[in-house]
Amino acid sequence: MDTGQGGIGAIIRDENGTFLAAIARPFSLVRSALHMEIEAMRAGLLLAIHQGMTNVDIETNCATVVTALNGEMEDLSKIGSIVEDCKAYLQALSPFHLQYIYREVNGVAHRLAHLASLSVLDEYWLE
Repeated sequence: MDTGQGGIGAIIRDENGTFLAAIARPFSLVRSALHMEIEAMRAGLLLAIHQGMTNVDIETNCATVVTALNGEMEDLSKIGSIVEDCKAYLQALSPFHLQYIYREVNGVAHRLAHLASLSVLDEYWLE
């Protein structure tokens, strides 16, 4: 039975792969896996902005998120307002590089999201 529960996880690392920050948050009333992917992106972008970062490389294992954020037209989908938030946040991090990565590379973020979806975690960590 689908409970409508979900969670997000995001990790920020420096150019050497050293941990800088992370977030894990549970969500209720989840619409879809894509909803959680774009919420994770929004949380990660906000975390980077709050840490004063610019000129960042942003990675996600969701090709649909990359496509949505690279789109020039306003997103009118069910998650469109979140996509538009993310587009605005990206400008605050400019210049930036957004790319798709394989899911296996994103294991820590997925583990955080899983634990958040079980309501085990609702935290953020800073270096």
